[in-house]
Amino acid sequence: MRGVWYNKCNIIVREYMEKEELLRKYFKKDRYVELSGIEIAEMGAEKCVVCAKIEEKHLNANGRVQGGMLYTLADFAFAICSNYLHPITVTQGGHIQYVRAAVTTTLTATAKETLRVGHNTLCEVIITDDKGDVVCVCNFNGFVKDVDWETFEDKFIKE
Repeated sequence: MRGVWYNKCNIIVREYMEKEELLRKYFKKDRYVELSGIEIAEMGAEKCVVCAKIEEKHLNANGRVQGGMLYTLADFAFAICSNYLHPITVTQGGHIQYVRAAVTTTLTATAKETLRVGHNTLCEVIITDDKGDVVCVCNFNGFVKDVDWETFEDKFIKE
């Protein structure tokens, strides 16, 4: 879906892409996420959700989902959430607490912003298995560059 930018005289200046369309196009460039099979399921101001179908390549020597996959899933959920609310945001730090081994066919990561102070945003990400059981809980801190959507589209989306 497209929207329009208006000037002060209410004249259309140019068309622009909606937030979700912009972010989907932007994050298509994340090659590691694509290689990992992670997909965006939902994005909005309240929460963002990403998911992955678990394959053999995601398993560790014990036959469980490898911790790096869980962290990648959580980090990407944070990226979607924080950039939906505040483009451009980059991860400054992340902490993961593993609750149980992930023996599952799918994983879902749900991210919610918990606090925004100045150029910092804090977010909690909860990863669940296909039964809805919590696998791990993560907390991320990001630096917000405060780029407006028009600049975001011009600088990061246009080819």
